[in-house]
Amino acid sequence: MAEAKSNVTVLLDRIKSGDEAATNELMSVAYDELRAIAGHVFRDQGAGHTLQPTALVSELCVRLLRSQEVGNAAEWNDRKHFFRVAAKAMRNLLTDHARAKRAERRGGEGVKVTLDGAREPAAASPIDLVELDDTVTKLAALDERLGRVFELRFLAGLSVERTAEIADVSPRTVEMDTRFIRAWLQKELSR
Repeated sequence: MAEAKSNVTVLLDRIKSGDEAATNELMSVAYDELRAIAGHVFRDQGAGHTLQPTALVSELCVRLLRSQEVGNAAEWNDRKHFFRVAAKAMRNLLTDHARAKRAERRGGEGVKVTLDGAREPAAASPIDLVELDDTVTKLAALDERLGRVFELRFLAGLSVERTAEIADVSPRTVEMDTRFIRAWLQKELSR
């Protein structure tokens, strides 16, 4: 893991200095970790889900490569920032997919997902991903850190320790934020 961290950091430095080949190398090095995150996102999905983890990561890589083409990759400050950007882009891709499916159904039910830990196990029920995204956007507008912790903990499925590392906060802060987010989401989504 330390080697992958170091490789990502080195590649980000190369990207900042204009090395165009470094972006493709970065995607190769980061692919396994991004695939693991996508696997977590889809572990509660039914077999009939029309978007699969590999497709999600492929599309994510395409978007991240496009951002490099328009000069945004230089804004990836470090490894932590890169994975925060990737988690947010993954959330956006899933929401875009859900919105497209909803549009295909012409106003029918939205795509339903379950988020492990977003609700207590007994109360876990499918959540409309578009509604959830709107709610999380509202949460992030109130507190950007809470929005980041949501993406890393609930969407990417990272541990408290990894979330703390990437979000640059203490594990205790992540634990308190997680409790707050659960309660806030239950309240907002029950309306």
